Amino acid sequence: MGLPGGVDAAPVRLIEEGGLGAAVSWVESPDVTPNVARALSYGKVVEGLHADRVVLPMRYGCLFEEESQVVELLRVHGEEYAAALRGLDGYVEMGVRLLLPAGSSVRCRSAGVDIEGAAGLPAPRASWQAGSAYLIGRAVHYAREEEAVRGLAAVMERLRGALGGLAKRIETDCGARADRGLGSLYFLVRREAVESFRQAFRRIERIERAEPARLLLSGPWAPYNFVAGEGRGKQHG
Repeated sequence: MGLPGGVDAAPVRLIEEGGLGAAVSWVESPDVTPNVARALSYGKVVEGLHADRVVLPMRYGCLFEEESQVVELLRVHGEEYAAALRGLDGYVEMGVRLLLPAGSSVRCRSAGVDIEGAAGLPAPRASWQAGSAYLIGRAVHYAREEEAVRGLAAVMERLRGALGGLAKRIETDCGARADRGLGSLYFLVRREAVESFRQAFRRIERIERAEPARLLLSGPWAPYNFVAGEGRGKQHG
C-alpha cells in the first residue's frame, strides 16, 4: 500500500493492535494548526486508505506523544471501532450542498408607507420616525431569516424524500447558516449505488432549479460525517 505523505509531508505508516490499524505520522512540532496544505495532506491520506479498506476518519489534529498511547487507544476502544467499521463496510459518503438565493422582498406596512427592506428607507427627520423605521427594518430582517429557514427545511425534506431511498443513513447540517439559506445533507450510500444516486440527484436538481435552489453534489468520500454513530446531535435517517 503506497500512501501520500502526511502532515508536513511526513511518511505515513500503520500501527496495528487487535486486528485494527491506525495510520500515523511523526511531527516535529506539536503545533499542527490547520492550513490548506495540511488539510489537503490529511484528506489525501484518508482517501488513499479508503480506496481499498474501511476507515474511520479521526478529527484533524489528534496528537499522541508516544506510539504506546496509540496502541492503548486501539486496545481500549477496539470493540467500539470494530462495530463502527462493520456498519460502514461497503459504503461511501455523498454530499449535497444547497443554497437558496435571496428571496423576494418582504413587504411591511406602517404609517401608510410601503417599505421594501431597510436599505430602501428614506432618511427620517423626526425621532419617532427613526425609531419606527428601525423597528420595521428589524422586522423585515427577521422575517427574511425565518423565510430562509422555512425554505431551507422544505428543500431538505424534498431531497431526503428523493434520495433517502438510496441511503442507509442521512446526516443534516445547517446550524447557524440556515437563516442565510445554506445547508448540507450527507448520505451514506453503498459503493455500487453511487451512479444510481447521481442519476437520482440529477433528476431532483432539475426540479429544484426551478424553485430556485442551487444544489451541488460531491463524493464519493470516506464517511467523515458518519464516524460517530447514530444520535450524535445532527438529524439522521
